[in-house]
Amino acid sequence: MTLPDHRDLSLHKEIARLVDDPFTASVLTGLSDLCVLLEPDGRVVAASAKADSALVSVVSSWAGRSLRDLLDDVSAEKLERRVAQAQAEGADQAPRWAELVHDLGGGDVLPVRYALYLLPDREHLLMLGQDQRPTIEMQQLLLNAQIALERDHEAQREIDTRYRLLMDFTTDAIVLVATASGQIVDINHDAAATLGRARADMIGKPLVDYLVGLSRESMVSALEQPSTAGAAAVLDVEAKSTQRKLQVSGKLFRASGEQLAILRLKDPEGGSIGDQRLSDNLRQLFNHGADAIVFADRDGNILAASETFLNLTDAPSSAAVRGRSLSEFLARGVVDLRVLLENARRAGQLRMYATKLNTDFGAQVGVEISATWLDDQFDPVLGLVMRNAATTGAWRAETTGQDSNMQGVIELVGSSTLKDIVSETTDVIEKICIETALELTRNNRVAAAEMLGLSRQSLYVKLRKYDLLSKDES
Repeated sequence: MTLPDHRDLSLHKEIARLVDDPFTASVLTGLSDLCVLLEPDGRVVAASAKADSALVSVVSSWAGRSLRDLLDDVSAEKLERRVAQAQAEGADQAPRWAELVHDLGGGDVLPVRYALYLLPDREHLLMLGQDQRPTIEMQQLLLNAQIALERDHEAQREIDTRYRLLMDFTTDAIVLVATASGQIVDINHDAAATLGRARADMIGKPLVDYLVGLSRESMVSALEQPSTAGAAAVLDVEAKSTQRKLQVSGKLFRASGEQLAILRLKDPEGGSIGDQRLSDNLRQLFNHGADAIVFADRDGNILAASETFLNLTDAPSSAAVRGRSLSEFLARGVVDLRVLLENARRAGQLRMYATKLNTDFGAQVGVEISATWLDDQFDPVLGLVMRNAATTGAWRAETTGQDSNMQGVIELVGSSTLKDIVSETTDVIEKICIETALELTRNNRVAAAEMLGLSRQSLYVKLRKYDLLSKDES
């Protein structure tokens, strides 16, 4: 729009007509929510807003005031930079954009995105603004929706994790079946093992393909029949791959508009009677067996101990030993415990480990220990069976090497002095002790050195002395 070039009118009036003229003002406010005309010194010449907007009352008092006083500090500095850029580039350049925040007082603010136009006099500035509050509200709604979706997603992941753990670690054989198609929706590892198939191969396949004496219709019909309160329908079937007789019990339910059946597979013969009898026998063996039995956690802390162990250690009750470290009862303490734990964890079991038990009254009892690592995924347990070896000798070694060594000492009698015989005997005993330590620790030189009370360097020296280094490495 070209301003009239009338010399008899002041420039101020000609500029002010942009806002004072009803037609021009309606066009400008139609394009924007706010229209502001600034003097070169930053004072507001005129300001207007859409007639149906609540901003009319806000801008009515802006005329004659400095726009800087109507903005917060950050916005005032931003406006000065944009005005300086516009004046430097001239009126022919594209408009400058500035997002400013008006301070309305009382903690209220008005965010506005302005387009800045430098008028032909290169001094006055026309600002057309868009109220940003609806945009901010929409962004906040989108942000809240995103946060709600993420929370729902995390809650769903937590539920899925709990469900998966329940399916994988329950002792029951569980199958989820879609009643409309008869296909397996989900199945845990116990149920797959019961049916003699891999779990991954069974997902999406009809359950009736793996069972004899069961069809989709008979299954649904049996599950839909009314039964006693809380009871589940029971069907007798047979696994095709293993020919095992099974009982199928289950119930119908709905999830996400789909009808599903949760089924439990049970072996009526190997389930309750056989397992209960085995459990009873193992319990009696633990309580009344001739050998001591101890269960310890992965750190060697006692979880349960039999009566025989209490008798060996003179402990008053099982509560008195529960929670204590097994190293407190072993003659070599932590060294013995480390050998038992490391070898049992690595090899699965350790046989005939000879050591001594400390009693609560300071005595020692020779024992032979067999250890088994019960490798549960979350809570592994060390099972120990201890046999009293006080009357038969607790320490075992390779009899061939020791007998030859002792025979050599006996042959010295009569041909050497007692002093030389004692010296030779010391070397023989030292060699026997080193061989025994290496055998007990399964050639773990660090554990053997700790067991013998030697440094690792001293142990290597003695291994070379008795020509055991090459034997140990082999």
